Amino acid sequence: LPLDLFSELAEGDTADWGDLLYPMFGARCGVHVHRAVDEISFGMLTSAQARLLSLPAGHACAVVSRMAYDLSGRCIEVRHSRGDAHAFHYTVSIT
Repeated sequence: LPLDLFSELAEGDTADWGDLLYPMFGARCGVHVHRAVDEISFGMLTSAQARLLSLPAGHACAVVSRMAYDLSGRCIEVRHSRGDAHAFHYTVSIT
């Protein structure tokens, strides 16, 4: 997240953020996500990643890489999430 857009989030406790990030981005920072692009791939967990997920190093993982854009088309979020490939489930709804 660009610090100049999300400096409000650097203050305070992340426990106050709630479950949904995008509505919170709008309410607290005035940044509204217009669209997001997810790329899904699979790989193996490094030792550090595996430790965070309580899985063995080298365990198969799903990787979801997301780029989110605001109303002007500016990229405001880049994230790479990893999880147990054996428990992976992904749903998308296109309207």
